[in-house]
Amino acid sequence: MKTNDRKGVIAMPSLTNALRGESLLNAKGIYVRVIKLPAGSTKRGCAYGLEINRFFVESAVRDLETSGIQHGEILL
Repeated sequence: MKTNDRKGVIAMPSLTNALRGESLLNAKGIYVRVIKLPAGSTKRGCAYGLEINRFFVESAVRDLETSGIQHGEILL
């Protein structure tokens, strides 16, 4: 999957988790948006992801994990 140089994607195992993650991170001031991933873009078959500025990926993953929101691969 190609993203521009400043964007990354946190793959999400379900649309519910993607929407929960979007709400959490946006509330914390980290802008993300839910996107549909192309088929085969992840090993686990995640269909949705959170598009995010690469600078915030580590912080976002920590926030998701602390809040118990499951995520998949990080696509940079």
